[in-house]
Order: sequence, then C-alpha cells, then structure tokens
Amino acid sequence: MTTQNNVTTGAQQEEEFDVLKFLLFLQKRLKLLLLGLILGALAGWALSSFVIHPKYASFVDLYITNSKKTNTDSVEYNDINAAQKLVNTYVVILQSSQVTQDVLDTLGLDMTNEELLSMTTFSSVQNTEVLRINVETKDPQLTKDICDSYMKTAQSALNSVVGAGSVKVISEPELPQKPSSPSIPKFTAIGALLGLMLMVGVSFLSIRLNRPVSDEKMLSERYSVPVLGSVPDFFQFSKALKISRKDVKKNQKLKANNPNNEKIITPATILNDNTPFQIREAYNGIRSNILFSLANMNNGIILVTSPNANDLKTTTSINLAIAMAHIGARVLLVDCDLRNPSIYRQFKLSNQKGISRIITGFDKFDTSVYKDLMPGVDFLSAGPVTPRPSELLGSSRMIEFLKRQAYYYDFIILDTSPLNSVSDSLALTSVAAGMILVARENKTTVNDIDKALNSIKMANGKIMGFILTDADLSGGSYGYGKYGYGYGYGESGKKKKG
Repeated sequence: MTTQNNVTTGAQQEEEFDVLKFLLFLQKRLKLLLLGLILGALAGWALSSFVIHPKYASFVDLYITNSKKTNTDSVEYNDINAAQKLVNTYVVILQSSQVTQDVLDTLGLDMTNEELLSMTTFSSVQNTEVLRINVETKDPQLTKDICDSYMKTAQSALNSVVGAGSVKVISEPELPQKPSSPSIPKFTAIGALLGLMLMVGVSFLSIRLNRPVSDEKMLSERYSVPVLGSVPDFFQFSKALKISRKDVKKNQKLKANNPNNEKIITPATILNDNTPFQIREAYNGIRSNILFSLANMNNGIILVTSPNANDLKTTTSINLAIAMAHIGARVLLVDCDLRNPSIYRQFKLSNQKGISRIITGFDKFDTSVYKDLMPGVDFLSAGPVTPRPSELLGSSRMIEFLKRQAYYYDFIILDTSPLNSVSDSLALTSVAAGMILVARENKTTVNDIDKALNSIKMANGKIMGFILTDADLSGGSYGYGKYGYGYGYGESGKKKKG
C-alpha cells in the first residue's frame, strides 16, 4: 500500500525536451506569437519616439601629414606610416584634460572634462591618415559648436605638443537636421524580436512547467506513486459502442479546444456486454491492482478523486464498481460530490434522496439506496445540495455510516469532488482504505497533479495510485495495463467480511 510518504510532487526523472512537439505547440499558438511580435514592435516604437531623448551627431575630418618631405614628389610609404602613427598620437592629445578644458572654456560650457569626452569620439578613418572627431549631444547647435571648437583647437594644440606634422580640415562640421539616435526602425525591429522571443520563452516555460500527462510512463517516472492502469478512450470504439457521429465530432472538438476538459455523458461509456475487449481488460487489470493494494487493509472503502473537473473521474468510479461486482463482490457506489452530483444523471434517476439527507437524519439508508442498479452494485446518490458539504462529509455521523456499511459491502466506491476545485474529498481520507487519483491523458497537467498530491499529503491521505483515462491505443496494448501492471487476482481476491 502506498502511503503519504511515497507522494512526491517533483520530477524524479525529467523528460527530454522534444523539439518537434515544441514546434507543434508553437504552431497552435501563432496568434499569441503574433501578439508578442506586435506588442514588442509597438513598445520599441513608443520607447524610441517618446521616452528616449533624441541625440544629434556631427563630425569633422582632419588630414594628418608628416612634416618631413622626401626628395621625390610622390608620397612614399614611410611618410604615410609616420602620418598614421601621428593620428594615434593626436587622439591621445585631443583627449587630454588641457584640450578638453580649452574647448569647454571657449564655449562656456558648464560640464566636466569626462562629460565632454563621453559625447566625443576620436578615430582613424579606415586606418588612414584621416582623423575623425565625432560629437553627439541632445542639442544640434551644441553638437556643431563642439565640433567647431575642436577643429579650431586641434592645430595649435597638436603643434605645441608634438611639433611635427600638419593638420588640414577635409570636411567642416554641419548643423545636424535629423536625430542620429534613437533609430525608430531599429528600435521597432528589436522590440518586435524581443516580444517574439518573450512569447516563445513563455511558451517554453508553459510546456515544461505545465505539461499534460502523455502516458503511463510519464506518470510512473515522475511520481513515486503506482499507476494502477490506463483506460482507453471509449470514443475510439464509437462504431462498436454505437456512439453517434454527432457525439464523436463533439467529443473531438471538446478534447481539442475546451479548456475545462468537458466530456459527453453517454451510456456507451458504462461497462456492459458490448464494451470492447480492450476496455474491459483495462478495468480488469486495474481491479487486480486495487485488490493487491487492499490486501492488508481493514476495509474496502475506496475514495476516487481527480485534480480537475471532467477528468472522467465519475465514469471511472462507476466502471470500477461494475468491475468489482464482476468477481462476485457486493459493491456500494456512493456519489459524494455534494456540490455537483452527476451519477444520477447518467442513469436518469432522482436525486431527491441520498447521502446528504441520510447523514442529517431526514431519510434512512434502506429507503434511499438504489438496489442492484447494476448487477452486484447498489447506488446511493448525493441527495439535495447542502450548504456545508465539507463539514457533512467529515462529520462523525458520516464516518460511522461508512464504517457500518463496510460491514455489509465488500467494496464501497466513493465518487468525490475534484481536489483542485474544492477540498471536500479530503474530509473522507481518515475512513478510506486509500485514494485513487484519476488523470486524463493529454488534458490533466503535471501542475494539476502536483497540486492534488500536495493536498493529499497535507491531509495525511493514503494514495493507492493513478488511473489514466482517455488513453490512446496507438501506443500499445492495454491488456493488464499498458506497461504490464496487474497481479492476476481473480475470485480469490474478494475481500472477506468481518
């Protein structure tokens, strides 16, 4: 029997990242990616247009020559090389505090030498003898004035320090008419790219942190909780079960698009003589595993719950009761979802009487129970909605009622509320031999299961294992569980009374 100590909510073995699945995941979210692209582009445009203050740039080009002339009229290599070295020397000189202070004093600017240098760059144009002084400020006139001042100061400053070479102005600075930065097209493109990357990142985290359960293997590797078995999707056998094409199409649409995992209620999902072999054998395997788990328990009360609504928990509860009855056991099926009972709808019964009226003393069990609703299975509905379902389920009268009925029945299947919606089912953990958590393939996520298992752990619940519903048959055979679960119990597995 797996106890609370075996419940883990962290991944024991992370799945390898599947690039193809991720690309298909992104393909389904093209609208979200497009939204990120548009919002990012708008953010980049707004930032460059209204937030970042525009700057204006201007420059002056100075030609540096070596003052020593050769005997030939042509410019020799040594002269060019000397001039290039002078350019590097002049850059150092023009960045000195003496020169920058002269520029500041000439213009009467109230700023430090460091602030002026942060606006100015000195460089050799393509490793030639041309020295470019580039200035960028928030004021176009100030930009031109600084360039002019450097142009006038450069010749005297360089000659006084170096005493060699000459400086000629190639192009004088112009008053900038348009901002040099920020570039609105560039910022818009970067914003669009960042917006797209953000949405891809969010999608990546979503698929990693909120992955749907894909199969039994994923459950068994991630959690130290037994997988009791998988039940194939009934709608894969629509012809054999005579499910209408309308319901098949509706089911496919709901599975693909419905965020609430809505299901279709149809009698075809209840075990009967027409149920395909694969489904019947799946429940036989699950039954065998449950009998094995209950071998050392003092009662046969089984609490069935799920993380979310419409994980096919109720269908599983009904079919488990039928499967137990097939080995000759006497089974009581109780709808303990007092907020949203549904079993009575499945069989088109009345919900005027039920567990809520029995526990509050208004009705008796014998007059409320549906005897032999199915061969070997008695059914007790939830009854009228009560204002405090959690308190009622956890009351001493409820516990005593279940213990008393456990003497007369081999198994009691309690169909309870989904754990992540309400905590009602946790009120019954003390009386139940164990809890079964139903997950729906490709719908229930690992986050859903983590949250549910944490709730069970906090309530000191005893988790028997998982049942995976809506399983895809294409992955393999579902005899006694897709991965060989099942311990071969038969008639001898029936629980003894007393």
